[in-house]
Amino acid sequence: MGLLWLDHVVIRVRDRDAALAWYRDAIGLMEMARQGEAVFLGCGGDEHFDLGLVPGGAGLDHFAFTVRDVAELEQVERRLSAGGVRTETRSGEPGVAAAIQFQLPSGHAMEVVVRQKEPGYIHPAQWQRPVLDTPTDVNHVTIQARDVQGLATFLHDVLGFRISDVYEPAPGVWGFAFLRVAENHHDVAIASGDADAILHHVAFLTGGIGNLSRFADRLARHDWPIEAGIGRHGPGGNLFLYVKDPTGNRVELGADMARVPDTDLPPRIWRGNFGQIFNVWTQALPPESFAQGT
Repeated sequence: MGLLWLDHVVIRVRDRDAALAWYRDAIGLMEMARQGEAVFLGCGGDEHFDLGLVPGGAGLDHFAFTVRDVAELEQVERRLSAGGVRTETRSGEPGVAAAIQFQLPSGHAMEVVVRQKEPGYIHPAQWQRPVLDTPTDVNHVTIQARDVQGLATFLHDVLGFRISDVYEPAPGVWGFAFLRVAENHHDVAIASGDADAILHHVAFLTGGIGNLSRFADRLARHDWPIEAGIGRHGPGGNLFLYVKDPTGNRVELGADMARVPDTDLPPRIWRGNFGQIFNVWTQALPPESFAQGT
């Protein structure tokens, strides 16, 4: 049994049409499908959606990982059941042949899905980008939880995630954990928070720092403030730019995410001032708003 990659993230928004316009015009995503009040957006590299918008509040509705086939999906379901986790059969999202949903110990909803068509690699001639600088793919989701270590241990023991890096603000205290299912440094990150079931941000990958600068210019043309960045994180080594959508859900645009091909590599432990972890270029702390999710 093996999760392949982060498939999609679905978030809640207060004004669906305003959010749709923002993700299309400011971020460059393209509409792939609609189902009732839900809208599904993609980066344009394939027929699969990367981000879903559903009306009603703010924050995370669910995030989903892909497995190869129904047999592997059933294997995941058995492992969850053995761990005392109740699952629910799901269906109906665009391009999804089969799916199960369950709650993590933190209260976040997670799905494991089988796609209707086995995705292949993306040929550059097949990109359908609506604008020049479009994210290439959804890269990771960062969630907040009271017990970072406990949730990371669950994902490792039950679902086979590997822990890439850990940030300890004090010895033995986990402030952040960064987890992967394959080589991407982190597909899920967990940030310490005062409440469970909170979304911190959804991250999209871009082509490099030139793309990020053009995203920053586009946001300026839309008179939309950047929350933090451009900078470079310590864990993962990736470039970052953070901005909030019209609902207040945080989006990260990033580049240069580290690859970790060694499946047996133990996690790297980061300690010290959080500013040195957040941005190795300036060592400045993020704004106070960065501690709050939705």
